Amino acid sequence: MSAKHPLRASHRHVVTGAADITTDWLSVALGEPVASFSLQHEQANWSQHWPIAATLASGERRALRLKLCLGDTFGPSELHYYTRDYVGLADAPLPRCYQGCFEPGVGYHLLLEDLSATHTDARDLKPTLAYGLEVATLLGRLHAHHWQTQAAPEPSVVDRYLAEAQPGLTVLHGLTGHDLTDAFGRLARQMHQRWSDPAGMSLLHGDLNPTNILCPRAAQGPICFIDRQPFDWSLTYGLAVADLAYLVAVWWPTESRSAWQWEVLRAWHTALNQPSYRWEMAVADWQLSVLQCLCVPLEWCAKPDTALSMRWLWEAQLDRILAAMTPTGAGLPPAPWPQE
Repeated sequence: MSAKHPLRASHRHVVTGAADITTDWLSVALGEPVASFSLQHEQANWSQHWPIAATLASGERRALRLKLCLGDTFGPSELHYYTRDYVGLADAPLPRCYQGCFEPGVGYHLLLEDLSATHTDARDLKPTLAYGLEVATLLGRLHAHHWQTQAAPEPSVVDRYLAEAQPGLTVLHGLTGHDLTDAFGRLARQMHQRWSDPAGMSLLHGDLNPTNILCPRAAQGPICFIDRQPFDWSLTYGLAVADLAYLVAVWWPTESRSAWQWEVLRAWHTALNQPSYRWEMAVADWQLSVLQCLCVPLEWCAKPDTALSMRWLWEAQLDRILAAMTPTGAGLPPAPWPQE
């Protein structure tokens, strides 16, 4: 126990509500005396958020955000995301995390810097080439940090992932008329074959949708990636380019994806700086990852409560994915650069 912070032991427990947030608790978390604070409460789909305006004894003000994710839905992945996995990466595109704790069966909390005054999520942002290139470059740096650091996932990991989506085949067919049985069978075969090879693999974010990308409100500033919350069936390590394909093929308008996907992929590949991972390999993995995106609408359809309520979302996603899978819609990738 530190003499400077005698309450540090209390931070070994997960915060479960406003009553646990005190000036002493914040002082220990920040490593500086806190004179006063005010807080608000926000409810999200999977978590609670407490924006905190703290005033230090020095007079300095800090904008903080306490995230509570209680229950056993998620493990410690998000805690590791902020406090372990990228600590050694200079200028990692993540918000600063001051403190966090996870307890099995209880959940976890994270005390993060609050960027809401300077950043907004990309939900309503119309993609531009400049935005795509920056996201791809930052994502490539994250992937390079854990590039080929683990063995390829066991076949059972891929099976568990596919099993979440497979029940949606019949429902999606009934609602839209699209029979994806053959495509899903092809995906399963290709994933088992390709995912047995650790080349091109890294730690994954897994859900890089626009709401998990914080963009600066001003013209200049860093982009941040947030909210890595995998389910127990999610793929957490695998083909790195799947993170990028998910963002571009599932969420971008078809015209934006069609116009810029190869330039965006090139930026990601360049940022990796992995000479043994050739451009042709990146293109092949991209095409498989686009096919894998079919699991997104299928997973929505696999659950009765979301097949209808979320149709407005997954049907649009399906249209984009099918367009990206079509040779005429995807376009031909450029040839390798001469220096390759």
